[in-house]
Amino acid sequence: MFVPDVNVATGFYTNWDSFVKVDEKILGWVKNQPKTPPKPGVVLLESMEEVAYTLDEAFRKGGREFLISKKVYDKLNSIFSFSERRIGGNGFNMGKALHELGLTPLVSFPCRPLKIMINSPRVKVACKDGLKLPNQAIRIEDPEYDHLIFEFKENPKKGVYISGRHILSWDLMSFYGKFDEEFFDYAFNKKYTDILIFAYAHLLLPVYKEKTKEIADRLEEGRRPKVHFEFGQGSMESLKYAIKIFSDKQCTDSWGLNEKECVQYFGAESENLEDLKNSTLEAAKKYGLDRICVHTSKFVFSISKIEPKKEIEALVKGCIVATSASMGGISENLEKAQKLSTYNIQSKIERFEGYNFCLVPAYKNPNPKILTGLGDSFAAIQALIALA
Repeated sequence: MFVPDVNVATGFYTNWDSFVKVDEKILGWVKNQPKTPPKPGVVLLESMEEVAYTLDEAFRKGGREFLISKKVYDKLNSIFSFSERRIGGNGFNMGKALHELGLTPLVSFPCRPLKIMINSPRVKVACKDGLKLPNQAIRIEDPEYDHLIFEFKENPKKGVYISGRHILSWDLMSFYGKFDEEFFDYAFNKKYTDILIFAYAHLLLPVYKEKTKEIADRLEEGRRPKVHFEFGQGSMESLKYAIKIFSDKQCTDSWGLNEKECVQYFGAESENLEDLKNSTLEAAKKYGLDRICVHTSKFVFSISKIEPKKEIEALVKGCIVATSASMGGISENLEKAQKLSTYNIQSKIERFEGYNFCLVPAYKNPNPKILTGLGDSFAAIQALIALA
């Protein structure tokens, strides 16, 4: 198999992603709209002026994720046509990637409305009376939430200098820390789960940041599987709180993040490789971690105590899967992505200060069909292989 055949659980959220391709109308709106930078420490974007500022920044420097108010969410829906809708969320994207590679992961569904459940692949869903398929776990009364995503491709003539996506989320399920308690019963128990991979803390409103203690306490019980925690941009305060709690309690085995998050949370001086490498090593030592993985659009690397050969395999296969996902689908493009790979030739291994530094170049797809969920796909595969 391309990946180990083990029991994997992914979480913590599944939701709708609503997409709009950035076109002349959107570029014109951003250009003409008054712009106001969000104040330092602000969690929710409360105005269209703040939205316009973040979009303008995204087109020039790369997109990220922001939490938005209901008023802004409604206004965006009234201005732009988010005509394409796909099931997303960190937990779902990770689980879907594993499913396309032949596994049947346990995926977290805190809300289980009809349309999401009947459109989900045949993954496992935890219920009070056992594991079921998504279409067997419907709760009609549950609400639906979606994240608004602007996808854009490089076009210097139009003021777009980089390809990417920009996510604006209004999602009370994630904001309030509404968890899938039935999922926890299985995912947090090594009797049923070998590896747990999750992301959530960046979506918690700061007032709910202590919901992280619920996660950490349950992972401390002594029966937990191996755990990979993936970062995200959104609520910096909530994510930093999770970093502290998880490191204090030593209840996670591996962390993952991108270059922007490395600057934001580890204090990297820039997004250059050496600065990212140095800040990640210092973070691993500071927080007592055996492994941290950093992914960027140009390269991926890990600072790790795991055998280098295994780390390189994890990073290479993670890149191949992310590339195949960008082509429009993992299973149908996996072979093509593998043929494009020169990762094994160009990979690099160093040993310093008790850690292995493993580096793999990332293939840049010149014509991506999919721009969202690639980091989640990479995270799921590299964490699975490294921790298996």
